[in-house]
Amino acid sequence: MVFPRSSVQIAALCLTLFSSFIYFLSSGSSDPSSTTNLKNRIPGRYLYSPSLNTNIPLSESSPTAPSSNLPSVPIEEPPNDPIWDIQNATLGFQKIYAISMPSRTDKRDYLALMGLVSGLEIEFADGVNGSEMHPRSFPSYWKGTVALGDYGVWRAHMNVYQNMVQNRIQSALIIEDDADWDVLLRHQMVEFARGTRAIQNASLPMRSPYGDNWDLLALGHIGANNKPNKDQKYWVTQNDPTVIAESRRTWTRKPDVSTPKLAGDHTRIVMEISKFTGAAAYGLSLRGAATLLYDQALLPNAQAIDVAMLALCRHDPYGSPFCLGAYPMIFGRYRAIGPESKDSDRRASSNEAAAGSGGYQNSNERLQAESEFTVFSTSLNMWRLMKGEWVLPSCKPETDLQKEVNLSSFVFPRGQEVLVRPEEYRDFQMALAEQRKKDEVAKGQQAAKGEHAEVKKDGVKNVKRWVA
Repeated sequence: MVFPRSSVQIAALCLTLFSSFIYFLSSGSSDPSSTTNLKNRIPGRYLYSPSLNTNIPLSESSPTAPSSNLPSVPIEEPPNDPIWDIQNATLGFQKIYAISMPSRTDKRDYLALMGLVSGLEIEFADGVNGSEMHPRSFPSYWKGTVALGDYGVWRAHMNVYQNMVQNRIQSALIIEDDADWDVLLRHQMVEFARGTRAIQNASLPMRSPYGDNWDLLALGHIGANNKPNKDQKYWVTQNDPTVIAESRRTWTRKPDVSTPKLAGDHTRIVMEISKFTGAAAYGLSLRGAATLLYDQALLPNAQAIDVAMLALCRHDPYGSPFCLGAYPMIFGRYRAIGPESKDSDRRASSNEAAAGSGGYQNSNERLQAESEFTVFSTSLNMWRLMKGEWVLPSCKPETDLQKEVNLSSFVFPRGQEVLVRPEEYRDFQMALAEQRKKDEVAKGQQAAKGEHAEVKKDGVKNVKRWVA
């Protein structure tokens, strides 16, 4: 053992010991709202997510960095509850993937800025051009319309599932490159997590903020159905200012909410989902990724990826609900200024500047950026967020519940668990009655067809009845 021989060495040793002592004290914080503490807590579970690191404001970390005004999310759950992890940089998932064509640098620019102002870490997963797929990589059986764009989208999502399975990614949030979300996203996701846990009857200890028995979380769809044919738990949040007005719900697929328990123009419900349309944003567990990969790669079920998800939602292969989701949706879509043909690459069959490709320019110009299905849009408020403003306007003040939100003082409404039985749905009961009438008519027609007459030579009518 070497001992210090000079006063300089002794001073250095004392300074080192003092610094270590200070670090030890500072790392023992028990405040679960501390983002530094979040970083220290997460690796102890299988779910690893990077720290948000908002304990040092961006405005102080660099003289040229934008301000950080992420609103704090009040959480009442105990400090060991993983619901606190929703405040991290991946919303409590292990990864956030954004599927984006490498050529669409404009959309990647957009998402980079969205991640910055929202405190999110987003990884890009390359989109796939269907025309460049090797002939042998196409599925042997394909259900539905054959289009190169659909093949490309399908393969891009399949690549994410493959990566999750190969690298044992326990959970991921998967978004498309035009996804938009509310400035109150973390508030929404905390309330959503409370709902998914209630439906699963989840209790501590658990590893995921959303419970440990889920496969797919439908967060950014364009319509969803519930299951009114069974007793079903819901998580109901009324007077939610982030819920879009009924006049903006232009899709056709809607749940049966014809019971007073689910009523309200600005009510969001978390529910079991039987069908949904669109895959702009969804959460996926490792089990869900493996199931989709098996269903689409090894079975003759390959089809448009959102339709493939819908099929699994209907059948619940594990006996528990395969799909849980929010209605209305939490994630929306951003529509940029410029040619409307640049909105989507789904119909692109090549890299040429032709109709349907990202490089195509036509006369349909959007003169003002838009946000679909959000209220306090992050995309439309991006500049205000970068400047550090706290009061932000809504997208449609004439129909939204609140015209603006103050991030420094806003209190998000708390939802509650409700149980709805089939007889409580007015529309479902009316549909059942209508179906019974149709069945009776069909039965009568069947019986009429089963009666036939044989006229014998003596003219006597012999009526025979037979069961078809």
